[in-house]
Amino acid sequence: MAGSAPHGWIRWHELVRRPVILAFALGMALVAACAPPPTVGGAPPPRGPAPPGSPHLALGEPRDADPSDDLVLDHRVLVLSFNSRRQVPNWVAWRLVAEDLGEAPRSGAFHADELLPPGIPGPRPRDYARSGFERGHMCPSGDRTATEAANEETFVMTNMQPQRHALNAGPWEGLERFERSLATAGQQLFVVAGGVFDEQPATLASGIAVPRASFKVIVALAPGEDAADVTASTTTYAVIMPNSADVAGTRWFDHLVSIDEVERQSGYDFLTRVAPDTQARLEPVPATVPPILSPGAP
Repeated sequence: MAGSAPHGWIRWHELVRRPVILAFALGMALVAACAPPPTVGGAPPPRGPAPPGSPHLALGEPRDADPSDDLVLDHRVLVLSFNSRRQVPNWVAWRLVAEDLGEAPRSGAFHADELLPPGIPGPRPRDYARSGFERGHMCPSGDRTATEAANEETFVMTNMQPQRHALNAGPWEGLERFERSLATAGQQLFVVAGGVFDEQPATLASGIAVPRASFKVIVALAPGEDAADVTASTTTYAVIMPNSADVAGTRWFDHLVSIDEVERQSGYDFLTRVAPDTQARLEPVPATVPPILSPGAP
């Protein structure tokens, strides 16, 4: 063909060209590997693995004997540990202060978790359909009403566990309202919530494990305080609520237990940054019912 190069030149050209291309590709890969993480609008990436300094884990990351089923994800408004086998969070942790509360409406936009790595499936909004269980928030929507974006983030499906309506809309919701009243009054709360599971838990048709109970641990501190300020007299609340229709008509403080009991039933150690001697004195003692909530109180 007119204008075509000899066949032998094409082969020689390719032999020279391929090493050049390979060297260029290797160089670009090195540049990419050494480059800083991508930014959005000049700010760090909005979400990712929980950083050591996350305010939600100021009292320590909950830990159990088997870290292999703890995939920790930081959604900035909360931090959670996802269990891919059970398809629910092991625990969800968040800090609550008055500044987290505002006028943002309830989003209702349940959505899959985009932070899950490739190859690890997560729960989807439709997985609870016709199951008899509700998508029970661990970190409640009502604790994140400062902005619409913060509220929407609580509807990520990895923040949900199957809950009976009697629990979700009963004592569980009652405790959520109580924790917000403490934050509104100026306290700083560190909260961890999750589920208590049988060794072979029941599952939804979608494979999502159903907890036999839900737990929550709350530590109340003054603004600016952290693990070093926790003492044996620090105010704490710990509950284990059966995931059953039988909780209908009960109040959240009917389910008060010690932090030690939550640790025993959940298998997780809490307050891991608090001094061990302080934990030894604080955790065995169940919280007392706040006087304003006591039966017969005005």
